[in-house]
Amino acid sequence: MEDLAISRKKINELDQQLVKLLEERFGVVIEINNYKTKHDLPVFDAKREQQVLAKVAELADDSAILPYLQKIYQEIMLCSREYQKNQRKD
Repeated sequence: MEDLAISRKKINELDQQLVKLLEERFGVVIEINNYKTKHDLPVFDAKREQQVLAKVAELADDSAILPYLQKIYQEIMLCSREYQKNQRKD
């Protein structure tokens, strides 16, 4: 049971780091949204999203988890688009 507690402590520490990084990422999403709004560009950019997924594939060391990482990134990008749309004052 002690091993489980140690592993859960590690997960909690990683989650803390992930939340901070995601908050930082969403801050940059707002910068991108401001640019897109100013230049009348759409929120969704399919080419960019494919580039992000390709980069995830390059960065992943474990091919067994790659589909899961890409799924997570697809969800992050979906949430980023929703966040951008909610920030627009249309």
